[in-house]
Amino acid sequence: MTKKNILVDFEKIKDPYSGLGQFCAHLKTFFDESALAIRYWTPGKFQKLAKKFPLILPKCDVFHAVHQDSPYMPWSFKTKYILTIHDLNALHEHTQFGTGDYYKKSLQHKIDRASVITFISKFTQSEVERNFKLEGKKLQVIYNGISLGKTAEKPNELPSGPFLFSVGTVLPKKNFHVLIDFLKLIPGYKIILAGTTFHPYAHEMQKRIESEGLADRFFLVGTIDEPQKLWYYQNASAFIFPSLLEGFGLPVAEAMSLGLPLFISDKTSLPEIGGNDAYYFKNFEANHMRDVFLAGMKEFTPQKSARLIERSKLFNWKLAADSYLKLYKSV
Repeated sequence: MTKKNILVDFEKIKDPYSGLGQFCAHLKTFFDESALAIRYWTPGKFQKLAKKFPLILPKCDVFHAVHQDSPYMPWSFKTKYILTIHDLNALHEHTQFGTGDYYKKSLQHKIDRASVITFISKFTQSEVERNFKLEGKKLQVIYNGISLGKTAEKPNELPSGPFLFSVGTVLPKKNFHVLIDFLKLIPGYKIILAGTTFHPYAHEMQKRIESEGLADRFFLVGTIDEPQKLWYYQNASAFIFPSLLEGFGLPVAEAMSLGLPLFISDKTSLPEIGGNDAYYFKNFEANHMRDVFLAGMKEFTPQKSARLIERSKLFNWKLAADSYLKLYKSV
């Protein structure tokens, strides 16, 4: 029997520090070990031409677009098309700027063409089902994995005393500004927030931190590497994440793998990832957040920590890769 010719859109692997770059890199590690005939679509110098004329995709039996905004689609209807949808953040953003209908029509076209649609969380699946027509489509949830590495490295910003850790691009949807008033109510702690700070929202946060007299307790440390991130996870008293909009919530899964107390938003996908042993903010009023935090820290036990570590094993790149490989064989 002839082997299936499988083509996977790994264009985003060129940006190894992005979420999609990491997604591609981790899957590639396991795909390289597979007996399947898998090729990787990385247009390189032909990137602009390929986006303008996506019909130049090489001939294949199966094509996997690994994210919903991929501009590539197989030209032949004989080719099975697998589409992975991570979130609908772009739809929400386009809607704010009046281009939501165009984006929705574009994604619906991809959905209509797809043989199989995968999602990185049940929440994302439910969002897509609510906003798009999926009649007769094969649907599957495949969770992302965790890959924190083994070696920790002391970062430049070393807090003295107990601290809470959070990580993520500092954008309005991450809702990090609510931590400022919260921090005022827990005087025994500091906060370390790691992540890119290019957006004006981050600059406004920094100004407010300074004006509130919290510059020695709330640190926006910018982008850090993986060993430094691991050090913060290992040494933090707890992990805190008030995000409003997530398709998965990788930082929550990462913190969980270290058995940290998790204090997170109850919005979007986060309860699905955090499970029963995380503590949830039902709103972001500072007194409520303080009460949830203090009660959680008081009742957190080694048994809870162990359950969190065990739960984190659901989020495994080998399991994810095996699920995609099984799909390639079955379509």
